[in-house]
Amino acid sequence: MKYILVGTPNVGKTTLGKQAADQLGLSFYDTDKLAAERIRPQSSFEALHSWFIQKRLDEQKYILKELAKKDESAIIATGAWLPSDAGCADFLPYMGIVIHIKRNIDSARAAALRQPGFVQIDKDRKPVPNGINMNVMAVNDYASDLPLLESISDFTIENDDEISDGTDKLVALIQAGLYSEKMMNNN
Repeated sequence: MKYILVGTPNVGKTTLGKQAADQLGLSFYDTDKLAAERIRPQSSFEALHSWFIQKRLDEQKYILKELAKKDESAIIATGAWLPSDAGCADFLPYMGIVIHIKRNIDSARAAALRQPGFVQIDKDRKPVPNGINMNVMAVNDYASDLPLLESISDFTIENDDEISDGTDKLVALIQAGLYSEKMMNNN
């Protein structure tokens, strides 16, 4: 069984997914990270171009198709862009159990501010004081995807407390699913 984690940026998909996979002895994949390893921008300027972002999204879709073929139980954290792609939104529910990791949007913005990421730069490529933090901008942009994420998800986990609480919720949900799957296979 595959457990696909979706959600807006900075809600804990990767953190919870990796910790839960470690506790459960499952493989863990992060499509965003895998795509970033395969498709690297030549400059920070290039990384902000829409064609580059689309290229990275296409790579994530390819990675998802590769993972769908693997005969193993795994937890897969998706990049925030992936579920908003119409083809992926239709495909994810057939790939496995889709779990929406949800967090209060203000908490997600605060987490985005604490992470390194692209910031607005001037023509000399220097950070603009009080410029746009692209991580926060991504959280704001994808907040509008909440109805889509809820519509394609089998379950939702609220991740507004400590990370360990979110991990415990995810582990309990997956353990219940693994137990059900085992019982079905034994009958």
